Formats: sequence, structure tokens, C-alpha cells
Amino acid sequence: MTMTVHPAQQGSEQWLADRAERYNAGDAAAMLGCDPNGRTRTDLLDAMVNGFSPEVGAFKQRLYDKGHEVEALARPLAEGIVGEDLYPLVGSIEVQGLSRRVGASFDGLTMARDTNFECKSLNEALAAALPVEDNHDANDAAQLPKGYRVQMEQQLWVSGAERVLFCAAAFHPDGSTQSLRACWYRSDPALRQEILAGWQQLEV
Repeated sequence: MTMTVHPAQQGSEQWLADRAERYNAGDAAAMLGCDPNGRTRTDLLDAMVNGFSPEVGAFKQRLYDKGHEVEALARPLAEGIVGEDLYPLVGSIEVQGLSRRVGASFDGLTMARDTNFECKSLNEALAAALPVEDNHDANDAAQLPKGYRVQMEQQLWVSGAERVLFCAAAFHPDGSTQSLRACWYRSDPALRQEILAGWQQLEV
């Protein structure tokens, strides 16, 4: 399967419209009932029927803005670990037996698309799962809450990449690094099969 790259930027109206027509990595955890932000399968089904609205409350908008800021600040640090530049993009693949394309939005992919970068704001759950700072090889991706692993597994599925550098970061107001926790995630075939089965069940 070859990934098709889509020009729509993450968060744009076109991206939201396209999202309603695909099975997306960012929605896979809700589909499997393990979303770290508490979205349910019912929430996802409602959004797929009625559209993913760009309108959010002020509180959620601040969270989104913070997430994008953390991602931008963390990308150069991730590039230092990966040893290559990372390029955000949106892509999808066609999967036999599914009526919709399977999609993913990437915080960054290398030019060869063999390594993906996924970034989250550091929280208590991620700090517990990634206890070692500044040493990505010392942390075990298997300790991450399932919802994060589900998102990355679908990203690998869509991109064909070999690995994901997962980063959870916090920064001081001046942009300096407060804490960076990271690990390498590599594909879990059983989890990928669970994701596929979940999307198939959604169509029954």
C-alpha cells in the first residue's frame, strides 16, 4: 500500500471535512474505547455522521494552542534525536474491505518516511510511563497508555514507517525546555489487527 499525501493542513476546514470521510489515527483510540482524552465510541460515531466541527470552547482552544506550541518547540529536539529533518503532513491509504480510506496526520516524518515523530504535552500519565528524562532509549513504549500506542500504530500502518519517536514535553514560558520524555515505538502486529477489526466492526 502506498500512502497518498493530502495538501490540507491540520486544523483547517478542508482537513476537518476530509477527516469526516476517513478512518483517522487520531480517532482510532476512541473507536477502540481507550481514548486518553475521554472521547467515546459514541462521540466518534456522532462526529462521523454530523461532521467534525471546527468550533471549540475557549478552554479546549487553549489546550489545542498549547499542544501546537509544544509540538513546534519539541520538533527541533526530536530532529536532534532522529538526526534528520521532520516534515508535518497528512496522508491516507486504501484498505481492502473498508469503505473509507485509513488516514493519519503526522507531527513529522523524515524525507524517506521511515521515521515518524509524535508529540504530546507532558502530563502525569505520560511522566509515569516515561520516567527517564533526556534518554529515549531508557524508556519503554509498551508502558504508554494504550490510546497513544493505537494512534502511533495506525500512523505506522498508513505511512509504512519503521518507527515512531514519541515525545512528551513541557516548556518554560521563554521556550526553554522544562522536561522532555521520549521513547521509540515500533509496530505491534496484534494491535494493528485489533485496529483493523475495530474499523471493520464500525461498518457492520
